[in-house]
Amino acid sequence: MTAYLKDMFLVLRAKLAKAHKSFTIWFNGIVGSFLVVLPYALDQWQGLHGMINESFYHNITVLLVVGNIFARFKTSGGLETK
Repeated sequence: MTAYLKDMFLVLRAKLAKAHKSFTIWFNGIVGSFLVVLPYALDQWQGLHGMINESFYHNITVLLVVGNIFARFKTSGGLETK
């Protein structure tokens, strides 16, 4: 069982070795992190409450979906081919 898990880990590691070159991973990381951090930022800086409303979250989520669709059309191969 441990040999199987070790082989699976090595295959996964080889596939993700060039993940830093992926536009999709960078895009999802930045926009996703922004969505996660935004509520904490609003708690810390009360002045942002007047500038950011509920439609802002909706717009960022739409940006994430449309960006993923764009990234899928831009991508032609897997991470191992980068």
